[in-house]
Parts: sequence; structure tokens; C-alpha cells
Amino acid sequence: MRLAFGVSISAFIALVLTVVQLPAWLFYFWPEWIALVVIYWALATPKSVGPFVGFIIGTLLEVLFVRVFGVLGLGLATLAFMVNSASRQLRVLSIWQQMISVGFFVAIFKLLTGWLSGLLEESTITAEDWYSIVGSVVIWPFVYILLEELRRTVRIR
Repeated sequence: MRLAFGVSISAFIALVLTVVQLPAWLFYFWPEWIALVVIYWALATPKSVGPFVGFIIGTLLEVLFVRVFGVLGLGLATLAFMVNSASRQLRVLSIWQQMISVGFFVAIFKLLTGWLSGLLEESTITAEDWYSIVGSVVIWPFVYILLEELRRTVRIR
């Protein structure tokens, strides 16, 4: 119950941050908030948060953006699976080393969802689509610290 509350609150805040209006200079560097939340919870609680939770959160994001069903869900499910698989190795890394891993995971998420969107719709991956990886890597330490504090406050193990 506590885990569901923590994941729900953080996913809701990430959804709100995803749809916030931004100035043009910041738009492309805005982090992939949902991916960061899924990475954190899959890393912190690998036995509880996995591909199914990633798929549910991705489906909520697709409903929010009115996009083709399954693209973001599959992307976040794959992301959660990869983080779950590497969670033991990732936990022993310093926060700076985790930043590199997060950049790698977000890049795979962007590549997979961009490729699937290109198959299902008339869309292409542009250079600007990759700028959000930089924003995600830079913001990861703050996301990690805030979600760790939420986890400690709610007493999630």
C-alpha cells in the first residue's frame, strides 16, 4: 500500500511536469520525468516495480498525450525491465556514475519509442529529440534525492 502511494504520487508529479508549458529555450532540454521516475522505482524496489508498472504508467502518459496505444507503455516496460536486470550493479555506483547509466537508459527509451512511433505514424527522430537526455542526466541527482526522501518519509523498503 505504501509503495503504491509513493509510486502514484511521484508518477502524478512527473505527469504534471511533463505537460507544463515551457519557454522555447528550455523546451528541448526538458527532462524525461516519467522515465526518471520509472528508473528510480525500478532501481529502489526491483521486486515490486517492474515492466507491468512501467506499462501502466506509459499507458497513462499515452492517454494524456492522445498518442498511439502501446508505444510509451512498451518503452517504459522495457526501461523498467532493463533497470530491474541491472539494479544490483546500479545500486553500488556513485550518483555520478548513475548519471551516465541514466543517460544510457533514457537514450534507449527515446530510441525505442522514436522507432516505434516512426513505424506507426508519420514521424521521424530529429536531433532536438536527443537534447532531453542531457536534461535528464543533469537532473537525476535531484530526482534521486527527492524520491529517496519520499521513500524514507513513507517508509517504503
